[in-house]
Amino acid sequence: AGPAWRRVVVQSFSTVDCRTTPGVERIKFAMRAVSQVTGLLVIVGLAMIGLYTNQLSTSRSSDLVTQGHARTLASVEMQLHEAIARAEAAEAALRALKGTLSHDGSSSSILPRINTLFENETASFNSVAENWDDTPENRQIFEALQRVANPRREVLLALANDVMMCSNRKTCWWNGGNVLETFLKSLRRLNVTNFLIISLDDETHAFCERFGGVPSLRLSLPVPSAQQGSRGANMISTLKYGLLRQILLMRYSVLVTDLDLVFLKDPFDHLHRDADVEASTDGFSRAWASGQIQSVHEKRMGWGAGGLYVQHFTLNVGCAFFRPTAAAISLLQRVSRRLAEASAWDQQVFNQECFMLSHGDYTGAMAAVRVMKYDEWMNSKVFFFSERRRFIPGRPTPAADLPVMIHMNYHADKHKRMLCVWDRYVEGRIDACDSFPEGS
Repeated sequence: AGPAWRRVVVQSFSTVDCRTTPGVERIKFAMRAVSQVTGLLVIVGLAMIGLYTNQLSTSRSSDLVTQGHARTLASVEMQLHEAIARAEAAEAALRALKGTLSHDGSSSSILPRINTLFENETASFNSVAENWDDTPENRQIFEALQRVANPRREVLLALANDVMMCSNRKTCWWNGGNVLETFLKSLRRLNVTNFLIISLDDETHAFCERFGGVPSLRLSLPVPSAQQGSRGANMISTLKYGLLRQILLMRYSVLVTDLDLVFLKDPFDHLHRDADVEASTDGFSRAWASGQIQSVHEKRMGWGAGGLYVQHFTLNVGCAFFRPTAAAISLLQRVSRRLAEASAWDQQVFNQECFMLSHGDYTGAMAAVRVMKYDEWMNSKVFFFSERRRFIPGRPTPAADLPVMIHMNYHADKHKRMLCVWDRYVEGRIDACDSFPEGS
């Protein structure tokens, strides 16, 4: 499926012996595979793609072919898809760089940028030498990802149990309503199909099957003993870090989300994909979300009274995109290990590992972080409180101004507010949220 050139690339690889075919030949067939694309920059880009593929195949293929293990073919397939994803990214980058070429009339200023792009991407993938743990559960996950991921090898992932359906009102703290159902409706409306629900009990898995068209994988994931007895939602959250790490080791990118949010636009159309972690924020203003410089002033110090510091709100792992880089994998390992050792709130641990500076004997995670735009990937404090006047009272909203999603993380009456967002933006009842107070 997909563009004709992608099919040609895959078919061509099936006839190429990666152990003996010279790199030049691989560059030539890559150029033929995308012969529709012309121009100097495209040729340069394809040459770099060929070099990437050559490096990837010569460094790994010999070992893979001789192992004789059942995972060999699957691993080769992953690497080929990675090369294809690089080709797609290169085409997008080269289209953007064409404008620069047209201005100065030469490629001298562009070629170093192209080299840097491919060197960084190649180094990022080649640095991930570890393989995922070959367990029955992980094989199920890998097979499911192969079925649902988009051509970029990206998947939206959510963990769910029967609490999210409010089947037991004693454990459902938001005063009733099937959060999972409304979440799935928002994905279906946008025709988002590259997603996977990890169902943690039989009731949830059965509901997904009844809903229809929901890729649900029934798994029993043990809660770390250190987290036993903590709040139910927190215990579920602690499960995802080790799971995410394994998925990144499978060379898939993951948009992990909570269920108490409503997507209004396809999230995969609004990612930058330029960081190890790209996450939503708990901040409720531009400065609190993206960061700001503040100062202190100690009058008794006289001339040296002033000082500057940086402050920003925490990231929210209830909607976060992880790329399969060494830094992202290491970050998830650190968080998972800490949650296995001591009782803690996973959001706090994750942000400490993201942002704590290296000091003394402590070495930070050194992961590159991008915060999602706070007024597009929106938390409910932005919508109902800090920028309430933008949204309430309701008025017609142009499609271009729709948020990507609204996450009800700041309000206890989650499902009622999810429904008001659905009624306003999907059903057209523009006053559907007007009666809701700032808090709950």
